[in-house]
Amino acid sequence: MSCWTLLPCRYALHHLLVAFSCAALAACGGGGGGGGAALPLLIPATSNGTGAPADTAPSRVAPNDGAQSSTLVTAVAPDSYGPASEGHQAFELLNAERGRCGFGLVAQNTRLDAAAQAHADWQILNNQLSHTEAAGTSGFTGATPLDRVSAAGYAAGGIGEEIATLYYRGSIAGTGVFGVRALLALPYHQLGMLGGYREVGIALRGSDELGTTGTFGPRAVQQFNLGFARSDGPQEPAGDQVLTYPCEGTSGVFYEITDETPNPVPGRDLRALPLGPGVLVAVRSGQALAISSATMTMVSGGMPVALRPPLTKDSDPNAVLAAHQAVLIPDASLVPNTSYAVRVAGTRDGVPFEKSFRFATGAGAAR
Repeated sequence: MSCWTLLPCRYALHHLLVAFSCAALAACGGGGGGGGAALPLLIPATSNGTGAPADTAPSRVAPNDGAQSSTLVTAVAPDSYGPASEGHQAFELLNAERGRCGFGLVAQNTRLDAAAQAHADWQILNNQLSHTEAAGTSGFTGATPLDRVSAAGYAAGGIGEEIATLYYRGSIAGTGVFGVRALLALPYHQLGMLGGYREVGIALRGSDELGTTGTFGPRAVQQFNLGFARSDGPQEPAGDQVLTYPCEGTSGVFYEITDETPNPVPGRDLRALPLGPGVLVAVRSGQALAISSATMTMVSGGMPVALRPPLTKDSDPNAVLAAHQAVLIPDASLVPNTSYAVRVAGTRDGVPFEKSFRFATGAGAAR
């Protein structure tokens, strides 16, 4: 049994949007429990500057003569994490998911790597789970994610931070893929992992390496710093695209959500009443997305899945989503190793669209 909490945090700083997500995945057996949490800081912005994921699934979208061109990246250099490393596995999986669904790929950036490792180490050395460092503490490199990537020499036009901590385990073995899968299943955390960033830095660090367990005991930190340079701007899909994650052909999706902070369904105990994984629908930032209908069914047998009302900017109780994003959330856990068919219809800036695609869950979940 594992226990986990995911804590997204977002704020806008002057004209530079900085999106954070802080996640704690606490593995515990029997009656054990995870410890430590960072309070979320939520100051919504009108545009998150991070673009949106894309999808190659069958679609029907009315033409838009004023459509803007795509700026998505389709090829990046190989990473240097090492062919058998957890970092390489995380990098490959993240880009495989982004690439399949048309998000645009992210390139490894060694300055973001350095900032990610410094903050991962700081959390372990100081027995913290936080996106904010305190001056004067061991390994301090900057109070905020923007401070830390700037200290590493990264001139950010946008920066995002995604953190996962696996408790009661000091080794990083297996945590790269698990961290990516977990963050991609969560409604709010999808937004950061699938955003319009162009570069990524990954650090996977364990207390076995650093020799410090402190009040949290053994744990492994999975740190993803994503960004785009001021000179480049974010990746964006074409103006006539409607995008989803999962998308056609996605497999291995975590089949349930047992915790997320902020809770997408406030007041609901997700451990007692889990949700299924989020299905993100998005268009180019600056556009308005409206969902008119959505269905999900098991491919084998056609059994319908109960979906909650679409989570949108107008309905989001935590004010995290932007106007160009929506999330469809199954009202109960899905079934492991099972294929599902999704159909969603609505409008993009008033232009009707309809999308249909299939995806498959895996055996993985955090419970």
